[in-house]
Amino acid sequence: MLQVPVRPSGPEAGEPYSSGDRRAETASLTGYAPFVDGLRAVSILAVVAFHVGVPGAPGGFVGVDVFFVISGFLIINQIKAGLTAGKFSIVGFYAHRSLRILPPFLLMVVVTDVVAAFILPTPAMSWDYLPSAFSVPTMLSNVAFLLSQGYFDISAIEKPLLHTWTLSVEEQFYFFAPILLVLIFMSGGRRFGLQAGVIGGAMLALSLAGAIHPLGANGEGAAFYLPHYRAWEFIAGGLVTGGGVAAARRLPRVLLEGLGWAGLACILIAVVGFHADMKYPSYFAALPVAGAVLVILCGIVDPALTMARFLALRPMVAIGLVSYGWYLWHWPILSFLRISRVDEPALLPDSLGAGALALLLACLSYRYLEQPIRRWRRSPAGLRWPGRIVVGSLATCVMLSLLGGAGAYASYVATRAYVTTHYSTQGRGTLDDGCERVTRDGLPPQCLEGPSALLLGDSHASVLSGAFARSFEAAGVRLVSIAGPGCHPLAFVAPSAQANWSECAHKVVPFERLLAAQPPLKFAVISANWGWSEPFAGMLIDLISKFDKNTRILLIGQVPFFPKPGLECVVLSDRWGESRDRCTVARSAAELPALRAALQSTAARFKNVRYIDPLAAFCDEVICRPFDRDTVLFTDAHHVSPSGADKIYDTFKDDFLWLVAGPP
Repeated sequence: MLQVPVRPSGPEAGEPYSSGDRRAETASLTGYAPFVDGLRAVSILAVVAFHVGVPGAPGGFVGVDVFFVISGFLIINQIKAGLTAGKFSIVGFYAHRSLRILPPFLLMVVVTDVVAAFILPTPAMSWDYLPSAFSVPTMLSNVAFLLSQGYFDISAIEKPLLHTWTLSVEEQFYFFAPILLVLIFMSGGRRFGLQAGVIGGAMLALSLAGAIHPLGANGEGAAFYLPHYRAWEFIAGGLVTGGGVAAARRLPRVLLEGLGWAGLACILIAVVGFHADMKYPSYFAALPVAGAVLVILCGIVDPALTMARFLALRPMVAIGLVSYGWYLWHWPILSFLRISRVDEPALLPDSLGAGALALLLACLSYRYLEQPIRRWRRSPAGLRWPGRIVVGSLATCVMLSLLGGAGAYASYVATRAYVTTHYSTQGRGTLDDGCERVTRDGLPPQCLEGPSALLLGDSHASVLSGAFARSFEAAGVRLVSIAGPGCHPLAFVAPSAQANWSECAHKVVPFERLLAAQPPLKFAVISANWGWSEPFAGMLIDLISKFDKNTRILLIGQVPFFPKPGLECVVLSDRWGESRDRCTVARSAAELPALRAALQSTAARFKNVRYIDPLAAFCDEVICRPFDRDTVLFTDAHHVSPSGADKIYDTFKDDFLWLVAGPP
């Protein structure tokens, strides 16, 4: 246990405190303040209202920023008080935080893991859940969610543990804050003075600058998820110090009243005026953060202010006391509600009912779990062995991480087997011969051995690769895939076009080398989410002209876009005995006459080019379906499964045989 010795300061024990006394200021900063629980209530009400979809709260996500400020204020001042009094222990701090945070948190995680194993309907969802099941108990979910973001990423509401990123950020703050404060305290001559203020201000400025202008390819995501970009919010709360409180006490009461209500207004303005599509946190977060700092500062200076008394009302305090549990439970319930429904849940009663259920669970957790642990923690025996508590907490987290990850993987395997068996998503099978993994330097050598063909395009092409490779292998042709999410085939026409599709940059050299290979490519298949516009016509002609005149080319038109993910919609419809009609789309809505005409006319300019319209594979004259009897043809709203790729191949088999036959 690390104890930091200090020189005693302030009045002797038993001496009365004056209004400006350092100990009095410390007591006001570290003692219980009911209005802080009221501020927690404002935060959780904003967050839940935003997630539930209550009108008028499009910026309710700023409640998280307010939570960070509150945590910074409480934790930094508690650590400073302990250090100044010579009674701070890092191990004791970690033990205290473990007992406060982990029991309700880990209970929620275990329940969510169990429910997820039975509710998640598709292999993609089960696979997406795996990193969170593994990382959440170890408080690393913010990193896991940042790293797992991708083109095929599922929607946020379908991630039952997504909300835990905030808890991971807080726990990472709890880990580093005492270490940094001890170092600052020791380097400042065992006191917090001007040097500490300068260091804190510099750290705040650097963190805020990073949040506004984050570095790296995934900078915006990093600024949202990573603690060093959020540190300024905690530090802002911690800068409400005794010196600031003493200075604010000199202000007229009427000014304090105005500042307190202005702070609350800043938070509410952000809740009402911000929206999920804005770049965040960036500099926008300064508004709710500044508001929270003003509320805390003014409330500490004078708890009798009308703002503080409003926040200290019994209903507000009651909500604040259960806010942690409410935050823990509300998101998984809303997520599972959305996942288990084919249609979007209505605001009333579904989403509000989910929020109310989460509040009930929070109250039960507070009454039967959090309060008993808090009473035990405050008893003489509570923190007698803090090291054991810390080690036991770490062991429990690691064990639940391993069990959660193993359970999630087992659920993925079972879900994949069920879907493959009942919905034939894998069709005739796929082939992975390594010719999908092109690099900036070139292609695997074996991919150019014997007759070779090219699959070119974006994600709509890449999902065809495995099934087409299997079909073409049977015909003695190796398929090389230069396709991937966001890589439009027209990006290979000219450098000016590549700027619009940067995801293709590393594929340009392999593409050029493939075109120059001898003997020439036998054939090429080009597919994309075309997004047609007039300039594309000339670019497509230029692209086709880059190929050898003896290379046959097949242009695949636009697949239908469905209102709901195909596999998910079919599985859930069958699960609940509902009609699959909600999974379909009218052919008239899927038709893109201008695109079809442009692709047809382009193909007609070349003797070695043909065009096929995949609507013929998935639509009759009236309806387009993501399924064919019990075979599901689409994994999501517009990407085909291997069975869907087989369906395209079989529907246009003559055209594919023409490709394979090659030039006469």
